Amino acid sequence: MLSPHCYYSVVVVVAASSLTLGVSASAFLLNWPPSTHHHHRTIHKSSIKSINTPSDGDSTVAQISHTLQNLQKDLLANPSKLQPILEQHQHEEEDFELSSEDLVKETLLSTRLPDLELNRTRIGPSTIDGAGRGLFATEDIAKGELITCYPGDALLCEYSEELDTGQEEEDFDEEDIDFEDEDYYDEEADYVEEVVLWGTHVDESDRIEEDEVFDGIADEDLPPLTSYAASVNDVYSVMGMPVLDTDPAYYGHFANDGAGHIAIQTGVDEAARMGIEEIISSYVSESVELSNAIHKPIADGLHLGTFASKNIKKGEEVMVTYGPDYWMAFEG
Repeated sequence: MLSPHCYYSVVVVVAASSLTLGVSASAFLLNWPPSTHHHHRTIHKSSIKSINTPSDGDSTVAQISHTLQNLQKDLLANPSKLQPILEQHQHEEEDFELSSEDLVKETLLSTRLPDLELNRTRIGPSTIDGAGRGLFATEDIAKGELITCYPGDALLCEYSEELDTGQEEEDFDEEDIDFEDEDYYDEEADYVEEVVLWGTHVDESDRIEEDEVFDGIADEDLPPLTSYAASVNDVYSVMGMPVLDTDPAYYGHFANDGAGHIAIQTGVDEAARMGIEEIISSYVSESVELSNAIHKPIADGLHLGTFASKNIKKGEEVMVTYGPDYWMAFEG
């Protein structure tokens, strides 16, 4: 992963909001320190479809799934154990009502399971120039096998509901609506409420303010925590804290994208000459070729794992594909 002291600046040629390719945590950060744009982040919703999704066949996945399912049953049977996540929601003063099943899922996504027999990787200097730390296999790993888990030290929840702009004015608070946003005038536009929840294993002293989760702390050279985020589904994204780096069972947020240099090294003149489509095509082609792993859900979305999409030899760096919209998510 990127050392907080390694920063890069590139010119973003076009907005990539229409692109749906992408996932994962960050090795490089573009245009850091961040802009003042509130809640500017680097989270992506789907993986590049040309990567074959590995199976859940190995025994470690079965063990983790069994543990998660047992915990799920226990939490549903004992609602008092959901109090830590409930207290965080109450502090946020949200407009959404969540079911017990939702609260259980959030609790398990933001949990690091103890004593997992999953020690197949180490963290070390990345083979990618300027990328800081990377993730390396400490044994041969076959395609389809679980490499490590992706931690939910913090959980980003994006709750949405359809905004019916024909409703009576008193049904919503005008302060929550951006009337300059063209989506407001779309009868089926989504209103998204963002909430950050912390895992109980994260000490209070290590937690940061919500604005700092999205924008980082420029004075302390800390990048946004969303730079270490991976999407589980359309609602939840797990975020791994780079300072929590002692448990190899949860090293997924240290996997780099081997083709990030294409985005980083493309200057204004070259971008104008090549065109954005060619840049994206070059990036996708090389990133897919270099990647040997993919993040995907475990136990129906109760956890996120990093799986081998190719055979990985001992000593090889584990690489995933972030997607082009990741590299274009920062404002120039």
